[in-house]
Amino acid sequence: MISHRMLFLGLLAVGSMALTGTAAVAQDTLSPDNPYKIVLGTLPIGPMIPAFIGAEQGFFLDEGLEVEFKPEPAGQDIVTAIIAGEYHFGFSNQTSFLTARSRGLDIYAIASGTIGESDETSAAHGVLVPEDSPIQSMADLQGLRVSVDTFGNAPHVTVLRSLELAGVEDPLNDVGFIELGFPDVVPTVSAGRVDAGFAVEPFLTVGKNSGLRIIANPLLDTQKGFPLSVYITSGELIEERPDVVDAFIRAINNSMAYASENPDEVRDAFPRFNNNVSQELAESVDLSLWSTDFGPESLELGAELALKYGFIDSIPDLEEIVYQPGE
Repeated sequence: MISHRMLFLGLLAVGSMALTGTAAVAQDTLSPDNPYKIVLGTLPIGPMIPAFIGAEQGFFLDEGLEVEFKPEPAGQDIVTAIIAGEYHFGFSNQTSFLTARSRGLDIYAIASGTIGESDETSAAHGVLVPEDSPIQSMADLQGLRVSVDTFGNAPHVTVLRSLELAGVEDPLNDVGFIELGFPDVVPTVSAGRVDAGFAVEPFLTVGKNSGLRIIANPLLDTQKGFPLSVYITSGELIEERPDVVDAFIRAINNSMAYASENPDEVRDAFPRFNNNVSQELAESVDLSLWSTDFGPESLELGAELALKYGFIDSIPDLEEIVYQPGE
């Protein structure tokens, strides 16, 4: 079986492919009594909890949508599934989206996914090292091995930026990067098989509870409130069912606003969203931050950095690739 990752790389090479499957399902009107069924690609991380809560609270059903969650290991896999017509919507880091779009793939950003923290007291992302490691800062990582969940994605971009700001002149070549899924960061760093690893909640707190410590927050280093991720959909769905896309945007924005205003409910929902997270762990994690403000300007810095580090050959027209309701 061809993996989503292999298909993603293939799609980048050929540009696009015909959409089939779930995105082609037709239904004339949106109604809570006869909801339009959508598939949303997800990741098992804290930033996605608002979508789960939104489904529980009925925000999607209120818009005439019935949502099914489909978990994937990385943002690239979700991009691939949307292009392949398997999913209507997805959650992806902004760099994977920009990379796919810069290669001509027919996808659009439609809403903010999560934003980086504004200070260290609420850091939901960070670089972990063993407690007894001599590494004290990002500058100490020169010549060592660092993990990111996927090469060429937003965490990779922010780690590179953080290294550069710390004085590492050529971070792409002066640091050895390896791919490591978020659930594997803590055991791999603890065992010394990698010198440092980028993690997101709940794995950041798991690491701190396991004797690891945080040396930096690359998102905060890059920009306060850095727009890390976006919700995406296909151009075909926008063309055929803009009402479904607009309904999804309203539902996910209501979900993120609700999550921001009700952090206790986010913590309560975490173990239901990810059954590997205990209630005790959920009570101790630093929650992600969400924003309903989203437009082309949200992607400007990320696009500039993706170009600088060679993940895209040129910056696409941001006005064109960001869909906003009513267009």
